[in-house]
Amino acid sequence: MMLGCSLSCAAFVIFVLLMQLTGPAHVSPPIALLCYLLFGSFSVLSLRSFRRCRASVAVNTEGIWYLPRTGEFTFIPWRDIGKVTALDVQQRLVLIDSTESRTIRLEYQLQHFAKLREFVLSHAPTQTRLPAPIGTTFHRTWINKAILLTAATTFIAASYLIRQQGQPGPSWFLVAFAALSLVPLVQDPLRLCVEQEGVVITYPGWKQTIPFDSVENISLTDESLRGNVWAAVVIQRRQGRPVKL
Repeated sequence: MMLGCSLSCAAFVIFVLLMQLTGPAHVSPPIALLCYLLFGSFSVLSLRSFRRCRASVAVNTEGIWYLPRTGEFTFIPWRDIGKVTALDVQQRLVLIDSTESRTIRLEYQLQHFAKLREFVLSHAPTQTRLPAPIGTTFHRTWINKAILLTAATTFIAASYLIRQQGQPGPSWFLVAFAALSLVPLVQDPLRLCVEQEGVVITYPGWKQTIPFDSVENISLTDESLRGNVWAAVVIQRRQGRPVKL
Protein backbone atom coordinates (compact mmCIF):
# COMPACT_ATOMS: atom_id res chain seq x y z
CA MET A 1 0.00 0.00 0.00
CA MET A 2 2.80 2.40 0.90
CA LEU A 3 4.41 1.86 -2.52
CA GLY A 4 1.25 2.98 -4.32
CA CYS A 5 0.84 5.96 -1.98
CA SER A 6 4.46 6.99 -2.50
CA LEU A 7 4.16 6.83 -6.29
CA SER A 8 0.85 8.69 -6.23
CA CYS A 9 2.31 11.44 -4.06
CA ALA A 10 5.40 11.63 -6.27
CA ALA A 11 3.25 12.14 -9.38
CA PHE A 12 1.24 14.85 -7.63
CA VAL A 13 4.39 16.63 -6.36
CA ILE A 14 5.94 16.59 -9.85
CA PHE A 15 2.77 18.15 -11.28
CA VAL A 16 2.77 20.87 -8.61
CA LEU A 17 6.45 21.61 -9.26
CA LEU A 18 5.78 21.92 -12.97
CA MET A 19 2.97 24.34 -12.25
CA GLN A 20 5.28 26.43 -10.05
CA LEU A 21 8.24 26.38 -12.44
CA THR A 22 6.41 27.01 -15.68
CA GLY A 23 3.24 28.72 -14.52
CA PRO A 24 -0.28 27.27 -14.85
CA ALA A 25 -0.82 28.93 -18.21
CA HIS A 26 2.29 27.28 -19.70
CA VAL A 27 1.57 23.65 -18.74
CA SER A 28 0.53 21.96 -21.97
CA PRO A 29 -2.46 19.58 -22.08
CA PRO A 30 -0.22 16.53 -22.83
CA ILE A 31 1.87 17.15 -19.69
CA ALA A 32 -1.21 17.73 -17.54
CA LEU A 33 -2.84 14.57 -18.93
CA LEU A 34 0.32 12.57 -18.24
CA CYS A 35 0.45 13.73 -14.62
CA TYR A 36 -3.27 13.07 -14.11
CA LEU A 37 -2.91 9.54 -15.52
CA LEU A 38 0.05 8.76 -13.26
CA PHE A 39 -1.66 10.21 -10.18
CA GLY A 40 -4.92 8.39 -10.94
CA SER A 41 -3.37 4.98 -11.63
CA PHE A 42 -1.20 5.09 -8.50
CA SER A 43 -4.20 6.21 -6.44
CA VAL A 44 -6.21 3.21 -7.67
CA LEU A 45 -3.29 0.97 -6.72
CA SER A 46 -3.26 2.48 -3.23
CA LEU A 47 -7.01 1.96 -2.74
CA ARG A 48 -6.83 -1.68 -3.86
CA SER A 49 -3.95 -2.35 -1.49
CA PHE A 50 -5.84 -0.63 1.34
CA ARG A 51 -8.81 -2.94 0.89
CA ARG A 52 -6.55 -6.01 1.04
CA CYS A 53 -4.82 -4.74 4.18
CA ARG A 54 -8.18 -4.67 6.00
CA ALA A 55 -8.44 -8.47 5.73
CA SER A 56 -7.41 -10.88 8.50
CA VAL A 57 -5.40 -14.09 8.47
CA ALA A 58 -5.70 -17.05 10.86
CA VAL A 59 -3.38 -20.04 11.16
CA ASN A 60 -3.13 -23.21 13.21
CA THR A 61 -1.55 -26.63 12.83
CA GLU A 62 -4.17 -27.64 10.23
CA GLY A 63 -3.87 -24.81 7.72
CA ILE A 64 -4.32 -21.12 6.95
CA TRP A 65 -7.46 -19.00 6.56
CA TYR A 66 -7.81 -15.74 4.62
CA LEU A 67 -10.70 -13.74 6.12
CA PRO A 68 -11.73 -10.69 4.04
CA ARG A 69 -13.96 -7.97 5.46
CA THR A 70 -16.62 -8.93 2.94
CA GLY A 71 -17.15 -12.11 0.96
CA GLU A 72 -16.24 -15.73 1.58
CA PHE A 73 -13.11 -16.88 3.38
CA THR A 74 -10.41 -19.06 1.81
CA PHE A 75 -8.87 -22.04 3.60
CA ILE A 76 -5.84 -24.06 2.48
CA PRO A 77 -4.56 -27.00 4.55
CA TRP A 78 -0.77 -27.09 4.89
CA ARG A 79 -0.57 -30.43 3.09
CA ASP A 80 -2.28 -28.90 0.02
CA ILE A 81 0.10 -25.96 -0.42
CA GLY A 82 1.99 -26.41 -3.67
CA LYS A 83 3.81 -23.11 -4.05
CA VAL A 84 4.95 -20.21 -1.87
CA THR A 85 6.13 -17.08 -3.71
CA ALA A 86 7.43 -13.78 -2.36
CA LEU A 87 6.39 -10.78 -4.49
CA ASP A 88 8.39 -7.93 -3.01
CA VAL A 89 7.31 -5.32 -5.53
CA GLN A 90 3.65 -6.04 -4.80
CA GLN A 91 4.49 -6.37 -1.08
CA ARG A 92 2.93 -9.77 -0.49
CA LEU A 93 3.57 -13.48 0.04
CA VAL A 94 1.43 -15.66 -2.21
CA LEU A 95 0.33 -19.19 -1.27
CA ILE A 96 -1.14 -21.40 -4.01
CA ASP A 97 -2.55 -24.89 -3.48
CA SER A 98 -1.40 -27.89 -5.52
CA THR A 99 -4.43 -27.67 -7.84
CA GLU A 100 -3.91 -23.90 -8.38
CA SER A 101 -7.59 -23.33 -7.56
CA ARG A 102 -7.07 -21.52 -4.24
CA THR A 103 -4.79 -18.56 -3.60
CA ILE A 104 -4.05 -16.66 -0.41
CA ARG A 105 -2.16 -13.35 -0.48
CA LEU A 106 -0.40 -12.28 2.71
CA GLU A 107 0.35 -8.56 2.64
CA TYR A 108 3.67 -7.55 4.18
CA GLN A 109 1.84 -4.85 6.15
CA LEU A 110 0.05 -7.45 8.27
CA GLN A 111 0.85 -7.14 11.96
CA HIS A 112 3.63 -9.49 13.10
CA PHE A 113 4.24 -10.48 9.47
CA ALA A 114 7.75 -11.83 10.22
CA LYS A 115 6.30 -14.36 12.71
CA LEU A 116 3.51 -15.24 10.27
CA ARG A 117 5.99 -15.86 7.44
CA GLU A 118 8.14 -18.04 9.71
CA PHE A 119 5.06 -20.03 10.74
CA VAL A 120 3.96 -20.48 7.12
CA LEU A 121 7.39 -21.61 5.91
CA SER A 122 7.77 -24.03 8.82
CA HIS A 123 4.41 -25.68 8.03
CA ALA A 124 4.53 -25.62 4.23
CA PRO A 125 5.42 -28.97 2.61
CA THR A 126 9.16 -29.55 2.35
CA GLN A 127 8.97 -29.96 -1.45
CA THR A 128 8.05 -26.27 -1.74
CA ARG A 129 11.38 -25.21 -0.17
CA LEU A 130 14.04 -27.65 -1.36
CA PRO A 131 17.63 -26.37 -1.45
CA ALA A 132 18.87 -25.24 -4.85
CA PRO A 133 21.14 -27.79 -6.56
CA ILE A 134 24.48 -26.82 -8.11
CA GLY A 135 23.99 -25.08 -11.45
CA THR A 136 20.61 -23.57 -10.55
CA THR A 137 19.98 -20.09 -11.93
CA PHE A 138 17.50 -17.68 -10.38
CA HIS A 139 16.25 -14.86 -12.63
CA ARG A 140 15.16 -11.53 -11.20
CA THR A 141 11.74 -10.36 -12.33
CA TRP A 142 11.64 -7.28 -14.56
CA ILE A 143 8.98 -5.48 -12.51
CA ASN A 144 11.45 -3.23 -10.68
CA LYS A 145 13.32 -2.45 -13.89
CA ALA A 146 10.06 -1.76 -15.73
CA ILE A 147 8.99 0.72 -13.03
CA LEU A 148 12.37 2.49 -13.11
CA LEU A 149 12.49 2.62 -16.91
CA THR A 150 8.88 3.85 -17.07
CA ALA A 151 9.66 6.61 -14.57
CA ALA A 152 12.79 7.65 -16.47
CA THR A 153 10.92 7.64 -19.79
CA THR A 154 8.10 9.71 -18.28
CA PHE A 155 10.52 12.32 -16.95
CA ILE A 156 12.38 12.51 -20.28
CA ALA A 157 9.12 12.84 -22.23
CA ALA A 158 7.92 15.61 -19.91
CA SER A 159 11.31 17.30 -20.22
CA TYR A 160 11.07 17.23 -24.01
CA LEU A 161 7.56 18.69 -24.02
CA ILE A 162 8.60 21.50 -21.67
CA ARG A 163 11.68 22.28 -23.76
CA GLN A 164 9.44 22.51 -26.83
CA GLN A 165 7.54 25.25 -25.00
CA GLY A 166 10.74 27.22 -24.55
CA GLN A 167 11.32 26.36 -20.88
CA PRO A 168 14.89 24.86 -20.76
CA GLY A 169 15.33 25.40 -17.01
CA PRO A 170 12.55 23.09 -15.76
CA SER A 171 13.41 20.55 -18.47
CA TRP A 172 16.86 19.98 -16.93
CA PHE A 173 15.16 19.52 -13.57
CA LEU A 174 13.21 16.59 -15.00
CA VAL A 175 16.30 15.17 -16.70
CA ALA A 176 17.93 15.02 -13.27
CA PHE A 177 14.94 13.05 -11.97
CA ALA A 178 15.30 10.65 -14.91
CA ALA A 179 18.97 10.09 -14.08
CA LEU A 180 18.12 9.39 -10.43
CA SER A 181 15.57 6.81 -11.60
CA LEU A 182 18.25 4.97 -13.58
CA VAL A 183 20.85 4.79 -10.77
CA PRO A 184 19.12 1.90 -8.91
CA LEU A 185 18.85 0.05 -12.22
CA VAL A 186 22.53 -0.96 -12.26
CA GLN A 187 22.23 -2.16 -8.65
CA ASP A 188 19.27 -4.45 -9.33
CA PRO A 189 20.48 -8.02 -10.14
CA LEU A 190 19.52 -9.74 -13.37
CA ARG A 191 20.16 -13.29 -12.16
CA LEU A 192 21.93 -15.39 -9.55
CA CYS A 193 23.64 -18.68 -10.34
CA VAL A 194 24.65 -21.27 -7.72
CA GLU A 195 27.87 -22.81 -9.03
CA GLN A 196 30.29 -25.39 -7.66
CA GLU A 197 32.68 -22.88 -6.09
CA GLY A 198 30.34 -20.08 -5.19
CA VAL A 199 27.50 -17.75 -6.14
CA VAL A 200 27.64 -15.55 -9.27
CA ILE A 201 25.41 -12.46 -9.26
CA THR A 202 24.93 -10.69 -12.60
CA TYR A 203 23.92 -7.02 -12.72
CA PRO A 204 23.30 -4.79 -15.77
CA GLY A 205 26.81 -4.25 -17.15
CA TRP A 206 28.75 -6.08 -14.43
CA LYS A 207 28.85 -9.18 -12.21
CA GLN A 208 30.40 -10.38 -8.98
CA THR A 209 31.37 -13.82 -7.69
CA ILE A 210 31.13 -14.79 -4.02
CA PRO A 211 33.16 -17.95 -3.26
CA PHE A 212 31.60 -20.23 -0.65
CA ASP A 213 34.82 -20.27 1.39
CA SER A 214 34.55 -16.47 1.80
CA VAL A 215 31.02 -16.63 3.24
CA GLU A 216 30.75 -16.24 7.00
CA ASN A 217 26.98 -16.37 7.40
CA ILE A 218 23.73 -16.32 5.38
CA SER A 219 20.53 -15.03 6.97
CA LEU A 220 16.98 -14.05 6.04
CA THR A 221 15.92 -10.64 7.31
CA ASP A 222 13.26 -7.98 6.74
CA GLU A 223 14.32 -4.68 5.20
CA SER A 224 11.94 -1.77 5.85
CA LEU A 225 11.80 1.50 3.93
CA ARG A 226 8.97 4.08 4.11
CA GLY A 227 6.40 1.48 5.16
CA ASN A 228 7.45 -1.13 2.58
CA VAL A 229 9.00 -4.44 3.63
CA TRP A 230 11.35 -6.67 1.67
CA ALA A 231 12.49 -10.14 2.65
CA ALA A 232 16.23 -9.99 1.98
CA VAL A 233 18.89 -12.70 1.98
CA VAL A 234 22.03 -11.22 3.53
CA ILE A 235 25.38 -12.84 2.69
CA GLN A 236 27.98 -11.95 5.29
CA ARG A 237 31.52 -12.18 3.93
CA ARG A 238 34.73 -12.49 5.92
CA GLN A 239 36.04 -9.50 4.01
CA GLY A 240 34.05 -6.75 2.34
CA ARG A 241 30.55 -5.43 2.78
CA PRO A 242 27.53 -7.75 3.15
CA VAL A 243 25.58 -8.51 0.00
CA LYS A 244 21.79 -8.12 0.20
CA LEU A 245 19.55 -9.94 -2.25
